[in-house]
Amino acid sequence: MRRAEGSAPYPKNNMTSAEKAALRARAQTLKPSVHIGKDGITPPIIKEFDTALRKAELVKVRFAEGREVLRKQCEELAAAAQAECAGGVGRVAAFYRKKVS
Repeated sequence: MRRAEGSAPYPKNNMTSAEKAALRARAQTLKPSVHIGKDGITPPIIKEFDTALRKAELVKVRFAEGREVLRKQCEELAAAAQAECAGGVGRVAAFYRKKVS
């Protein structure tokens, strides 16, 4: 069954599919370092996410909410930290932001 266009649970970004695939492969071995609870995206969560991205370019995030809220939260989190969503499975998504040297 094909998914209707625009209904992907994770936000689109400017990375190529090969780049996203490579990041998803790297993310498989990571444990989620940020957990988004039922309260959603809060300022402390954004700060924790930003800190995690500063330490490692690739961060895995686990969401408590279901798929209907997941896409919005992914977009909000990516925009707040100027990161890109590389994709994910279920309630877990991988985010990437290039380290600033």
